Amino acid sequence: MVTVGVVGCGSISQFHFPGFEKAGAKVKWVCDLNEAAAKPWAAKFGAKYTKDYQDIIKDPEVNTVDITTISSLHLEIGMAAINAGKAVICEKTLATNPDDALTLVKASEAAGTIFYTSYMKRFFPAMEKMKELMPSLGIIQSSLIRSFQYWGIPWADGVERGWAGIDPQLGMSRTKYNYGGGLLVCAGSHVLDLTCHLLGRATRVYGTQKVLSGMDVDAQTAALLETPNGIVHYEALGHSVKNIGFLRDAWDERVEVTGEKGRLEFFSSTWNQPYHKAAMLLHTDNATGQTYQYNYDPVSPFERAIAFFCANIEKGVQGSQERRTGYDVDELIAHIEKSAQLRQAIDVNWRL
Repeated sequence: MVTVGVVGCGSISQFHFPGFEKAGAKVKWVCDLNEAAAKPWAAKFGAKYTKDYQDIIKDPEVNTVDITTISSLHLEIGMAAINAGKAVICEKTLATNPDDALTLVKASEAAGTIFYTSYMKRFFPAMEKMKELMPSLGIIQSSLIRSFQYWGIPWADGVERGWAGIDPQLGMSRTKYNYGGGLLVCAGSHVLDLTCHLLGRATRVYGTQKVLSGMDVDAQTAALLETPNGIVHYEALGHSVKNIGFLRDAWDERVEVTGEKGRLEFFSSTWNQPYHKAAMLLHTDNATGQTYQYNYDPVSPFERAIAFFCANIEKGVQGSQERRTGYDVDELIAHIEKSAQLRQAIDVNWRL
């Protein structure tokens, strides 16, 4: 049985807990500095509550640590879990820089522990179908991968920047402190993972970023990525239009891959409404001239991801998702940022 301690009981954890419940895992501990956030989950699962994640690490019955804290805490908690021989499920991004991500992955490899970064958009049924159909496209000619999210960021000068404004006490924005970046990190990391998942690791990148006055994180990042399967046109944007996207709900996130034998178009639904909205896939077959539409009932990709992780942890195997998943994204983020700073294309230095 998977016996888990959940570290971090903020907003994202609400999608992890039902996954553990449906997977038949035992939630033994919940940990958060905010007792009010953690106690309802403790009551639901009959779990112990603690403010100190070390209580979870020291419990020999716990074999899995689920980390849903801010990214800046992932290295410390993840290393403690790995050193204790426990499996790790970690929310994205794996770290706030690729050096820390690499440290975590190498440590888990050396220890032989199971290690997952929870890029759950791989687990939309529509995305799983896209992955299955990719070979049918033949030679890939071009891909468009983007995440346009309604963040309501005003682009005019001299206005309040809210979540991205610089906090005088921190010397940086709360967003940069917590996550290490803006749209590229918070919105665009998921579709960078899908780029790796579908097309392979990029070998060369050319990036550009828009950082508005009064902010220290990007409101827009665009890039050309050279992959083993052709060029990817990539963009993450905090936009201001309320009725775009395939559901006209301001969420406009898509993956479009064009090959010599057809095209696949994946449309993602809003991440925090998985029980009400579903992703969709279109497949245009060049041989028949037909376009096939794959519609699915709403289902939580978080729960599907947790089910996959737990099944492999029970079997004691890493499974088909590699430990390096989170590192790959963090390394790409850093290279896109560096390219934007240099204003030139650069080769990606993969260290793993």
